Amino acid sequence: MKKFNKTKDTICLVNHIGLDIKKWAFFPIGTALISAVLKGAGYKVRVLDLDSDPGLEDEISNYNVIMFGLIAGPSLTFGLDKIEKLKAMEDKTVIVGGVFTNSIPKQVLEETKADFIVYGDAEEALIQLLKALEGKGKLEDIKGVGYRKNGEIVLTPSPIIRDLDSLPFPDIEAFDAEMYIKNTDLKLGVRSINWYTSRGCDFDCQFCSHLRNWRGYSAERMVKDLKFLKNKYNIGGVWFFDDNFMQNVKRNNEFCDLAVKENLNIKWGCESRVTSITEERVMKMKEAGCVTIRNGLESGSDRILKVMHKEATVQDAKNAILIMTKYDMPIKGAFIFGSPTETLEDAKETLKFIKWIYKVNPKSNLRTCFFTPRPATPWYDLAIQKGMKEFKLRDWAEAYNPDKIYFNMSEMTERQIKRLMKRIELYKFLARPEKMKKIFGKISYTIKLKFTFLNGTIKDQIIQYADN
Repeated sequence: MKKFNKTKDTICLVNHIGLDIKKWAFFPIGTALISAVLKGAGYKVRVLDLDSDPGLEDEISNYNVIMFGLIAGPSLTFGLDKIEKLKAMEDKTVIVGGVFTNSIPKQVLEETKADFIVYGDAEEALIQLLKALEGKGKLEDIKGVGYRKNGEIVLTPSPIIRDLDSLPFPDIEAFDAEMYIKNTDLKLGVRSINWYTSRGCDFDCQFCSHLRNWRGYSAERMVKDLKFLKNKYNIGGVWFFDDNFMQNVKRNNEFCDLAVKENLNIKWGCESRVTSITEERVMKMKEAGCVTIRNGLESGSDRILKVMHKEATVQDAKNAILIMTKYDMPIKGAFIFGSPTETLEDAKETLKFIKWIYKVNPKSNLRTCFFTPRPATPWYDLAIQKGMKEFKLRDWAEAYNPDKIYFNMSEMTERQIKRLMKRIELYKFLARPEKMKKIFGKISYTIKLKFTFLNGTIKDQIIQYADN
């Protein structure tokens, strides 16, 4: 491995989520933050965003130090293949971060030829690693790195950054910012971008691989960043993709108060839990620009919610839905089918709950998905105990297909699960008149079928099928 020279060598950061960002964009804020941290420490950085320009792939091999972020989905295969090709060349140092280094760090080193991994809150670990590669420190003294020594894998303790305000503003300039902003469709009706203001979640959902140690930016830092986005990039909307944006009540209230005081005037949405929804908080958030809150609904069965360790009930969810409906917010969230021990009766309770939501709030937009094991989660371990074959790293490239059941731990057959989900999709379609008008309007144009015809017997029969 060639010794790293800070004054001469440029670090290559490869971004490849695998999106066609001309159709749908999701800004890679993690890579942008790493770039900002490296540049702040005086390193030369080249970001190759293959999502905006696939032709940049040929440039990767021009650099001696290359970093990849591995995530589940089709882009995982690309990253793993590229690491293999780079390590077949001389003097290439490959550093890997991302979801899998956090959840299954040892497996990443076992199944790839990457030289190093960084994990946890890896910003400081990465700087210390580069210093060690310059000969200015020892690997064993760095928290949050993995490497091989004498044929053995070494993993140091994972680091946590408590003061997130100490992190720099993400390096948006390293990307085609306008292309991302122009094509980011967060249903906010304005120029938008996805953003993060916290890390982790303190709850213990058994299917979730997120860190159980919530930390957040201060309200002052949040407003400062949003004002910069608004003034420099003409941003009018932001979706906060934090695992649990509303976890800290004090921070939430301070942010809302400051956003109003500073006349921020930005539309925003966030991820939260139904147990965080109160009328006082939603009213304050609405005044501060919040237009939608996406909740982890998961199931309409109290028994399954307990199996999930959700620490929430169906009634909690109903209370939250009624509050958000009162403040004219569409209900967003997802339901999981095929959870451990779930029966057909449990699943029908979920169907009943979904119908109730659409009747209470026709603007709702709910998703349904099959249960898919996530790495290093209690339910992944349970699936292995019940006979599921352990996933190799490459298997995760296909494991996020929402239309496939990978391992059924419920008491239902796969046919029962799929049939029930088809009925739910049909009911969702019927419950949203604007979609029906849009589709049947096109049919009417071509075959002269009047949409109003559905007000009679045919519509009644379809609804009866969905109800059964």
